[in-house]
Amino acid sequence: MRFPMEQARAFANSQVYGNGGGQGPGGGQCDAVNYAYPWHDNYCESRSYSMPLCPAGTGHQGQDIRPATCVKDTHWAVAAEAGTITSVGSYSVYLTAADGTRFDYLHMSQVQVAVGARVTKGQRLGKVSNVFGGTPTTIHLHFNIRQSVANVGAVYVPPYTSLVESYKRANGLAPTPDAGAADARATDARATDARATDARATDARAADGAVLPEEPEEPGVPVGPESPDELPTPEGELQAEQGAGLEPIAEEGCNGSGSAPSYGLVGLGAFVSLAALRRRRVKA
Repeated sequence: MRFPMEQARAFANSQVYGNGGGQGPGGGQCDAVNYAYPWHDNYCESRSYSMPLCPAGTGHQGQDIRPATCVKDTHWAVAAEAGTITSVGSYSVYLTAADGTRFDYLHMSQVQVAVGARVTKGQRLGKVSNVFGGTPTTIHLHFNIRQSVANVGAVYVPPYTSLVESYKRANGLAPTPDAGAADARATDARATDARATDARATDARAADGAVLPEEPEEPGVPVGPESPDELPTPEGELQAEQGAGLEPIAEEGCNGSGSAPSYGLVGLGAFVSLAALRRRRVKA
């Protein structure tokens, strides 16, 4: 999936519980805090819409995203995937991909597409604005992903993780590796370390004619590298919102809450060098 805004700088957060929102702490929608990291997931934020995947059974159907600056009718929203435009409402555009996934874009102005149009990934759809029928909302893109889920049916699924990964790619950051790739790299790293250890041992024997012991001279001192800890694995949260049917159900100009993702890194285990072991042996 491509990030749904053309400019690779945006801020995902609540329009209702942020500054300038109806349930927020005050201030205005253009306050700097609304245009700063970290992001906040507002899928399942308080709403009355039926949402089978939300704990309460109701909630916000997708993710609200502010553009790079608090200026309407300036920043382009683009197609997350190639597909067909299946609906254009008074403040919504629905894009359906070949696999049936539907991407919903709300509150745009200057819409560039019509029903039935074929679009390519990254193609401009309209400009991020505050269009919401007769009453303007805040300047943002409301983005939904609707898919068919086994034993549930066609529902709005959490878009947050997909948005995080696509945003990282748009900004030239490496995507989160999957578990299989991480395991493969860990195996390769251990194999490389083992070969390097063997080579150093061979060099040491050739240099002084000494034969290193099979076991450490003292209990608890490893001869070779220990097993590394798990490779760094970024972690992230996800979540999403939106209305049902081809014609959009009125979306509450933004009500919500959410939590930002956290990322952690776990270092590799330490190694005892053969040079250190040789020095210990000489002293003995």
